Order: sequence, then C-alpha cells, then structure tokens
Amino acid sequence: MSHPQIEAIMARWAHTGEGLEGRCFWCPDEHIVRDAGISNMIGVLAGLAENGELAQALHRLED
Repeated sequence: MSHPQIEAIMARWAHTGEGLEGRCFWCPDEHIVRDAGISNMIGVLAGLAENGELAQALHRLED
C-alpha cells in the first residue's frame, strides 16, 4: 500500500472510530502510529489491548 492510501484510510477511520479513531493502522508486518513519540505509541498499544486487538496486531516470535 502507498502512503497516500494509508493516509486516506486513517483519515476515514478518524470519523468511523476504527483504528483507534484513525490513530493507528496495522496489517501483517506493518504498524503505523499517526503521531510520533513513545507516549503516543504506548497509548496506541494500550488502546489495542483494551479493544482486544493487541494479539492480532502483534505476533509472538518463536525463540
């Protein structure tokens, strides 16, 4: 996917409530957080955990 396509999806999700209201986008091997910074990344991870999506967004690697 191109950056403009992802930006359009995240903008749409800001209105529909998906992707933590457009704050993040994830698919296999790709995670995008709209706003930079550790506190924003922690907020997105916490939101995914609260919504029960964290296990889908992050995959445990085998040792």
